[in-house]
Amino acid sequence: MIDVSRINSALELLETFSGKDQVQHQLIFNYHADQCINKIDIYAIRNRSTDANFSLTWETWKQTNIILRLKTRDGYDGISCVTSFYVDIFDVNNLKELEKTIAIFMTLNTIDPLIVSHKLRRLIPNVSDLVISSIDIALWDLAAKRANYPLSKLLGAERNKIDAYASLPCYKSLDLYIDNIDNYLAQGFKVIKLHVWGNFIKDKQLIENINSKFKTTSVRFMMDFEGVYNFSDALSLGQLMNKELFICIEAPIEDNLFKDYHKLREALPMMIIPDGFDLYSVAHLETGISNKSWDAGRFDVSVVGGVTESLKLLIIANQANLPMELQCWGHGLVQLINLHIILANQNSQFFEVPTPIDVYKFGMKDAILLEGNRIHAPDAPGIGVEINWSELATADYYKKISMGAR
Repeated sequence: MIDVSRINSALELLETFSGKDQVQHQLIFNYHADQCINKIDIYAIRNRSTDANFSLTWETWKQTNIILRLKTRDGYDGISCVTSFYVDIFDVNNLKELEKTIAIFMTLNTIDPLIVSHKLRRLIPNVSDLVISSIDIALWDLAAKRANYPLSKLLGAERNKIDAYASLPCYKSLDLYIDNIDNYLAQGFKVIKLHVWGNFIKDKQLIENINSKFKTTSVRFMMDFEGVYNFSDALSLGQLMNKELFICIEAPIEDNLFKDYHKLREALPMMIIPDGFDLYSVAHLETGISNKSWDAGRFDVSVVGGVTESLKLLIIANQANLPMELQCWGHGLVQLINLHIILANQNSQFFEVPTPIDVYKFGMKDAILLEGNRIHAPDAPGIGVEINWSELATADYYKKISMGAR
């Protein structure tokens, strides 16, 4: 078994994950004076159009997107995006934390993502995973651009497209659920994920309506309970689901109830997977594996610590033959980052497409490449997207910070 804690560099991590000799890429992680980062731009944006409900038991979530751009003396750049969810109008806590962390990052004299992550966590013990993710993803994007590879290909991907499903938020009425399901089926999706109300009686009605309306169709459904139910209620709702229609329940209960997850797996025919926002660490994943809690794991690259931490989690999951289905809700940049990781991991089956689709493309010249129920990765180096930097300034809420090398 591979001990990921003993991996000491991004190149070693890349070789371990891909199973290939990557010595030809050693120079992309090396630090030289002419390749050093000499300008940093940080953008915080929010548009009201991305406000969403994921359960009626919660308030409306508002998304603040932090976009980081690292520029080098020799003309390359590395970009990243992380999305945080708040009930506040416009939360800039992550922006402020990132600004302080970048000042320390600039003193490290290294652009190796793994080494940077280790050093920042040691120097700033309480640094958030979102801030580490921002810097780490930008460094991996920079490395892939230097290699002249799409990020997925740098990571060893042998495919450039994958099946996608439409992920629908929580709606106020049953009619809105059905109308939106029909809408996304008409666009070519074959799998639909629903975020439920979080009210047992209403969710029971929703399940029964889907059982009745779609029982003779080829459409398949996933349901996200957002961890609001106890074991008994989650089991009861799962038992109501037509086993031919429903292929997955996400977050049926709270993520830390590992043994109850295992019981649900044994009792229900569909896939049982965790929430994903709580799978922050190697320790959490290993506990889930040892308890046989899930049919597949779940995390978000932009939440767990970036590409570096994601590859560690995938190495562990692949050793245990545990599939990993990544969460992709957020700005289109966040979606693309997760897409590259999904494509590189052969044990991942689906890509999540947040809806409504167009509102998440803000500021992107190269949008998500959907063809029916298949999504393609961009062919350009790195994450592969071109940003309309001037358009970002037209967001409903906007703040920019620029920093230069000392």
